[in-house]
Amino acid sequence: MWPWGHLAVGYVAFSAFVRLGLRSRPSGRAVVVLAVATQLPDLVDKPLAWQFGVLSNGIGVAHSLLVGVPAALALGVALGFRGHPQLGAGVVIGYGSHVLGDLLFAALFSRPPILPAFLWPVYRTPVAAAPGLGAKTWQLLLDSQALLGGEMGRTYLLIEVLLLGGTVALWIRDGKPGWALVRRFVRAK
Repeated sequence: MWPWGHLAVGYVAFSAFVRLGLRSRPSGRAVVVLAVATQLPDLVDKPLAWQFGVLSNGIGVAHSLLVGVPAALALGVALGFRGHPQLGAGVVIGYGSHVLGDLLFAALFSRPPILPAFLWPVYRTPVAAAPGLGAKTWQLLLDSQALLGGEMGRTYLLIEVLLLGGTVALWIRDGKPGWALVRRFVRAK
């Protein structure tokens, strides 16, 4: 799953939870936390694999159902108990939706299946040579371009476009939470 897909899935789940579970609207701070949480597993594991060669496939400690997910859950619960339920939900939903999305994607598309990698450190794949972060990202972009030539790739693209469009519409309906914080941060630079 690409970063924008993780963000979109996380935002839809978060908005639904906040509206239905907390009977509120998503706050700007919580949406920024959510955005970071939806990317965090890849920001940890991909460099460890692709740049430093510590992991073989970019799925390890941060994607682990035994390490990363419980740590995110503990942080989210702690934030909730400290009076920040939206921030806690942003951590848990963002992180959890990322790992669940990758699990689903791995189950459907990876050959050979890499599902055991989500059980790090109990299951470890052999470490491979690190191609470099830029080289690996470029290769994935080329692979995605090749995938679009087939019917499955075009279906995936259509689903992705609909998901992103729907998410942007929901975000606008929610009042564009987080936008003012991002603009302030960019202006401060």
